[in-house]
Amino acid sequence: MTQTITATFENGILKPTQPLDLPDHTQVRLTIELLAEDEQKKRQQEKLAALQSLWRISKGHSEHLTRDQLNERR
Repeated sequence: MTQTITATFENGILKPTQPLDLPDHTQVRLTIELLAEDEQKKRQQEKLAALQSLWRISKGHSEHLTRDQLNERR
């Protein structure tokens, strides 16, 4: 089986950007290829768009604060 995935290298560990369908302790062979800057920007924009979508959804379900609650925040 061959899969192409993306990962982020952080603190000495490669962290896949999506879940892997592999049992624990499975050995794999890795070939490291740096992503082009344009591809990285595209992925960042996709993540930002997803977050903005979630924000819009959650914003529509939030409770409205009363005048007294707003004044308490000052």
